[in-house]
Amino acid sequence: MTDTTDSRRAPAAKAETAGARGRPREFDTDAVLAAASKVFWRQGFHATSVDDLCNATGVLRGSLYGVFGDKHGIMMAALDHYAESAVNGLVERLNANVPPEVALRNALLHHTRVTSSLTGCFITNSTLELLPEDELLHAKIRAIQRRVVTLLAAAVIRGQAAGVFNGDLDEKAVADFLLCVTQGLRVLGKCKRKEDELKAVVDVAMRALT
Repeated sequence: MTDTTDSRRAPAAKAETAGARGRPREFDTDAVLAAASKVFWRQGFHATSVDDLCNATGVLRGSLYGVFGDKHGIMMAALDHYAESAVNGLVERLNANVPPEVALRNALLHHTRVTSSLTGCFITNSTLELLPEDELLHAKIRAIQRRVVTLLAAAVIRGQAAGVFNGDLDEKAVADFLLCVTQGLRVLGKCKRKEDELKAVVDVAMRALT
């Protein structure tokens, strides 16, 4: 991912100055969350300091706290921001104007391609470092996973209706299985597995649906 922190630093700094003069502090929330997501993505929640976030976003600590509350609040908002883009991408792939089995396979193959250039998946990485007592983050990730499972279940139903997937399969169980596959692909990809090896996993998953 390309770091665009420098190009966003000047507008953020301008917003800080305006706030210092008594006007409401303003900054591009989407740009700030995109920059914060990259930091959490690379370093993880626990290894990321607020100073890291300030440096990446170009926004002062007080302004970040004023909008998001604390580092945990920034993390929660960053996950929402990332998930919205990820879910929209999944919707686009699953609803493509191709046969349902092709659409689902392409959606799964997406996870074999992006892993070669990124350090896994932001959501997957966050899940792996979850602490048992962090109920808010647990709930956030479960909510994101439910959205993904709902979309995958709908794709399975479309394939069953078209006669290409086994009609006796429970779509919810299959969707959970496919979620496990996608998350596993992201974890394997962090180990720099070859793309062909990951594609073979997708092929096995697709055969399981017939």
